[in-house]
Amino acid sequence: MHDWIMALDGVVALLALGAIAFGDALVGLNAFVIGEVAFLAAGAIAGSGGSLVPVVVVFCAAWSGDLISYWIGRTYGPELRRYLLVRRSTRKALRQGEYLISKHGVPFIIAARLLGPVAWVAPFLAGTARMKLLGFVPASAMGVCLGVGQFVFYGFIGSDLLSLGFEYVMAHLGVVLLALSSLAACVVLWRSSKRSPLMKTVQTTCAVSLVFIASNAIYIFGIHGQADASAAPLTRRTVCDLHTDDFSVVPGKTNLHLPQPINVILLSPFDGSHLMKHLGWHRNMTYSHDQIGLAKFFQLMLQSTPPVSELYLAGHPADSAHQLPGTVKEREHVRWWSVGSNIHLGAISKTDEFAIKYYSHLPVMLHDIDPHVDRSRDLLARQTGAASNYDVLGITPLSKKVVDGVTADFETDGRVLIIAHETVRLSAEMRKCLLL
Repeated sequence: MHDWIMALDGVVALLALGAIAFGDALVGLNAFVIGEVAFLAAGAIAGSGGSLVPVVVVFCAAWSGDLISYWIGRTYGPELRRYLLVRRSTRKALRQGEYLISKHGVPFIIAARLLGPVAWVAPFLAGTARMKLLGFVPASAMGVCLGVGQFVFYGFIGSDLLSLGFEYVMAHLGVVLLALSSLAACVVLWRSSKRSPLMKTVQTTCAVSLVFIASNAIYIFGIHGQADASAAPLTRRTVCDLHTDDFSVVPGKTNLHLPQPINVILLSPFDGSHLMKHLGWHRNMTYSHDQIGLAKFFQLMLQSTPPVSELYLAGHPADSAHQLPGTVKEREHVRWWSVGSNIHLGAISKTDEFAIKYYSHLPVMLHDIDPHVDRSRDLLARQTGAASNYDVLGITPLSKKVVDGVTADFETDGRVLIIAHETVRLSAEMRKCLLL
């Protein structure tokens, strides 16, 4: 859990933490640098059993930033002051600081680190006011101990919580970035628009929609691409290993990704594509195995054979995906994974509507499945039973019964369809393992 924290305990990381802490204290630059990141990280390293050196580094860097800001104010104050008076918020902070320095001096410098925006200019103003160096240096040191120390303390006592928070943010980074982008677009449009509140609402709604559509397009056709095709091979299984499996697949790796069921086992020297071709199913393109651009996507949509979104079995995307002839909105589809010698697992269901689904790392407009997945499984059983070369061995209770809305967005009786090629011969032990 602490790996990401402990990885910070190095020379380059120390330089980065020091640079952030220094930038947070340096006048002008501190309006853009968030020093709390470095302070919390230094405390978390100490709290996780790491070195105390990062704590010393951020304290010294922050104090150095204060001293340099004081020197800049003392040397170049009159010339630089007029540039700092451009923004209203800065003017207000400057006037507050000037008043407090004239009235309170050393106590104000000590407390400045706790006074929000005033802390950005307090050392600089102390320099422009010609505050005595012997008074400023210890006051600044005490102020740094208070201001920086509180965040180092928070990081120290909350290292576990900080680690969990970091891991959560990284797991859902796409959602976080999408939310921040949407919020930024809303704030900019709302503050810059001179129209009525109703029109502002319409504008911001359109902006959020455009951000969502753009993020989907960039992710699906750009970033996502073939990134998942290089996943490690699945652990090879025997027939008798299957009864211990979790018969589910997910569109991502977090607990926000709702599972779909594995409800078919194919025993065949050929992969799932051979069976589906034999039954007259059409093979779909997938994002991890095929290069799909925007033009190709719309071409496939017009043919009612859009690409199939990925589902992952133990982090591995399906080897192939297939569908029966249908419409863009409604179609029977199945995905296949090869998991052992002559063993292939399938997830079959029917799409029945479009919905915003959490897919891989981002909310994406995707097909939603008909919750009655057993109907699709039984359809495949009937088709296979009427075909040659393949036999339906049975539908056995290898999985768990799922009630719709309890643990997933589907319902099933928990039974799995067993199909075998005519060349496959099962021993009595194998049949027992499959509950046949």
